[in-house]
Amino acid sequence: MAGSVLTRLALLASGLYADLAAAAGCEDGGPWPCNEDGCPSPSVTCPQLKNDCNRAFSDVWRTPPPGLGSSAVWTECKMTCGRCDGTSAAAGDTASAGTTKCVKWRQTGDCSASGKRQPQSDQDCHVRIKHGWSGYCECEGGVRAAESSCEHEEFTCNDRCEQQWRWLREQRANRQPSGRAEEKKEEEFSADDALNQLYKRGKQFWVMGNTELALRHFREALKLDPEHTKCKADYKHAKKVAKVLEKIEAVMGKDVEGKGRMKQLEREEQYEEARVLLDEALALAPPNVYRSTLYRDLCTCNIRLRRTEDALKVCEQHTQHDSGSMSSRLLHSEALMLAERFEEAIAGFKQVLEMDEHSQDARKGLEQAEKLFKRSKEVDYYKLLNVTRGASAREIKRAYHKLAVEWHPDKNKGDEEAEIKFKAIALAYEVLSDEDLRKKYDAGEDVTGNPGEGQQQQQQGHWMHHGGQHVHVQFR
Repeated sequence: MAGSVLTRLALLASGLYADLAAAAGCEDGGPWPCNEDGCPSPSVTCPQLKNDCNRAFSDVWRTPPPGLGSSAVWTECKMTCGRCDGTSAAAGDTASAGTTKCVKWRQTGDCSASGKRQPQSDQDCHVRIKHGWSGYCECEGGVRAAESSCEHEEFTCNDRCEQQWRWLREQRANRQPSGRAEEKKEEEFSADDALNQLYKRGKQFWVMGNTELALRHFREALKLDPEHTKCKADYKHAKKVAKVLEKIEAVMGKDVEGKGRMKQLEREEQYEEARVLLDEALALAPPNVYRSTLYRDLCTCNIRLRRTEDALKVCEQHTQHDSGSMSSRLLHSEALMLAERFEEAIAGFKQVLEMDEHSQDARKGLEQAEKLFKRSKEVDYYKLLNVTRGASAREIKRAYHKLAVEWHPDKNKGDEEAEIKFKAIALAYEVLSDEDLRKKYDAGEDVTGNPGEGQQQQQQGHWMHHGGQHVHVQFR
C-alpha cells in the first residue's frame, strides 16, 4: 500500500498525469511560433492562451499558425480550456472566463438588429462580423449581445458574449440581495414602478396630442396590470378618439373627381361627412390639444357648406381655444361675412393685417368684405328671393318658383310694378342658380357681363338671358 502511494506521488511530481490524459485523447497542441510585436515569447503555448479559449486563432494574432486561422483556440487546447470529453473546465458556471458559449450570429435585414431575420446568413461564433452586416449575437441562456446595424467595427460573437456575461455577473454581484423575501419585495416594487411610469408617460403623450405613442404606453402598462382602472379608462378613451381621427383624415384627404356641378356636389358630400365625424370627435371630449384642430376643421366645413349659424358658433369656439391666432381670426371673419355682418368682418380682417401686414388671405378677404358691404346697400339678389346667403340650390329654386307665381305678369295684368318685380326676381335667380355666377357674386365681382360699367348699368338696367328670352331689367 505504501509503495502504491509513493508511486502516485512520484507520478504527480513528475507531471505524468498530463501524459495519461493525453493517452485518453485529451491533450494540448502547440507550441506555435510567434514573431509579432507583443508576443509574450518566441513560441506560444496553450497555458498562455487560457483566456482566449473561445476566440479564433486569427483574433489572437495577425499571422496565426497555418491551417488554424478560423479555428477556435479550445480545439487545439482542450486540456487547458477544460473541453475534454465535452465537459466544462468550470462546472456550474457556464459564463466563467474562457468557457462562455456563444450560440450563433443571427443575421437580420434592413441594417437593423430588429429587422427581418435572414437565417441563411447566420455565422458561427468565431467568424468576424464585418462592416455592413446587421444582426445580433445569441449567447447561452437566451442572452443577446452586440445588437448591430450596418455601421460597426468588426468583432466576433465569442468576444461579445463573453463581455456580456462578464457584465451580467458584475451586476449580479453588485445587487447581492440580503434574502429571498427582500429580493421578492424588490421585484414587486420594480414592477409597480414600471407600471406607474408607463401609465404616466402614456398620459403625457395623450395630453400632448401624440395618440400613437400614448396608446403604445397604455398597452404596455395594461400588460403588467390588465385591471388598472385609470389606465384602462384612458386607453379606451384614446382608442375611440384615434379611430374617429383616422376616419376624419381619410375623408378630408380624399381626392374628388368629376367636373363642374358634379364635382361640387361630391365636394359638398365630403364636407358633410367630415362635419358629422368632427362633431362626433368633439363629443368624445378629447384633450384641449386636439380640440383646437377639430374646431378649426369643423369651422371650415360649416363655412364651405354655408351653415351660417353653426359656422359662427364653431369659429368663435376655435378662436377661444386657439388664443385668437391669425388663422382663427381669418376663419371667424369669413363666418361673419357669410352671416352678412360685413362691418364686423372688415374689422376682423383689419386686425389680422395689423398682426401681419403681408397676409394675402387677410388682404383678399378685406377687399371681398368691402365689396359685399357696398353691394348690401344696393340690390341684394338673396333678399330679392327671400333666402339667406347660405341657402342651397334647391332652396333658391323653390323660393324663385314661389315668387315667380306671385308676381307673374299674367296674374298681375296692367301692374307695371309687378312686371318689374318679376324681371328682377328672374335676374336674381339667373345669377344665383348658376354656380360660377353665384361664386363671383358672393365674391363681390360683377356678374352682368360688363365689368367696369356698374354705375351705368345701375342707371340703365341689366341685360340677361332667362328661359331663352332676352330680358332687360330696370331697377328703380
